[in-house]
Amino acid sequence: MNLEKHISTLLYRHDCVVVPEFGAFITQKTNAGYTPETSVFSPPSKKIAFNPSLTLNDGLLVQELAQSTGISFEKAKEEIETIVRFWKNHLTTNSALVLSELGNFSKDETGLLQFEPNGENYLLESFGLESIRAKYILPTELNQSSSTVWWKAAAVVPILIGGFLYFGKPKPVTDFVNQQWSGFVSPVMNPNLEAVKAVESPIKTVEAEAINYKEEVLAIHDYQVISGAFRKAEEADAQVEKLQKKGFTAAKMTQKKGSFYYVAFKTFPTKEEALEYRKTVKEEFPETWVLSLKE
Repeated sequence: MNLEKHISTLLYRHDCVVVPEFGAFITQKTNAGYTPETSVFSPPSKKIAFNPSLTLNDGLLVQELAQSTGISFEKAKEEIETIVRFWKNHLTTNSALVLSELGNFSKDETGLLQFEPNGENYLLESFGLESIRAKYILPTELNQSSSTVWWKAAAVVPILIGGFLYFGKPKPVTDFVNQQWSGFVSPVMNPNLEAVKAVESPIKTVEAEAINYKEEVLAIHDYQVISGAFRKAEEADAQVEKLQKKGFTAAKMTQKKGSFYYVAFKTFPTKEEALEYRKTVKEEFPETWVLSLKE
């Protein structure tokens, strides 16, 4: 059983996940930043650290394992105990323990346990955002005065920062930059009016199809009552089928953010409606949460 996968899933929604009798994985948030030495802009992030002192079982990991695998609470607890024993025995006889979903454990010269995270960003709002090196956007060789170069650099920097903060949604910064610079391009007029009239009918057909597609997309609203996030599309499809068999006919896979596929019970245009709906399923599905694409 891949226990670290369940721990990783929980870290996207919780700041602390305790592995009973082993330790706790704790998330630490950092704001978007700029490193002058490397000219790199970094998005907001949530990295993990490990605290071996927090070992008391709070039930969170056991509940996640039981719910996602369909086993009893006691069985899930036994599975975790077995895996923790294996981890400890491995560290006793080896110098390192590799958990691909989380990071690497090792012992220093004094025998103390050290943890090196794998670099995963657990901040949902930053999915799709990567660090940007400014030299890839600004020209490296310009036969212009230094004042002109600085003026263009000053114009690009707000666009880069805006790319990270654009509505708080994951959006490739390159797309955002292209949108901003497109305002400086003059429109090209088509002088061949006869040709435009000739394709008027096909254009209407395409527009009608686009409207139908837009209506279908708008059915997925900004506030989503999430059942779970899955690394594989087939796992998400299985969860949708499971929910629909239980009577949740509106259940669907709403999006793929980063490496996760999200399955929602239902989506709503307002946060209040989503929170109210969550109350109706919370007793049966306590790990359900509301994902906002606006906040």
